[in-house]
Amino acid sequence: MYLRIRCEEAEAESLLSALRGLQHSSRQEPGNLTFDILRSRDQPSDFLLVEEFVDEAAVAAHRASSHFRSFKEATASLRLALERYAAI
Repeated sequence: MYLRIRCEEAEAESLLSALRGLQHSSRQEPGNLTFDILRSRDQPSDFLLVEEFVDEAAVAAHRASSHFRSFKEATASLRLALERYAAI
């Protein structure tokens, strides 16, 4: 799963901090295979998440986790633009 997240330049460090917290906890989930954060060199407020889980149940568990909810709460006030990508 690939997720592009764009934010306002002034909010980039807040978003990165929240993403790092989510990354740390997500990598400890038993069903998580990969959780990487990439940041654009040209646009520092543009991020790409690369997430891989063993199956859909692991994805559901991730989305139901307390750290995922905490991330959503921490970023609720940020003006984010999200784009989801899937391999075809």
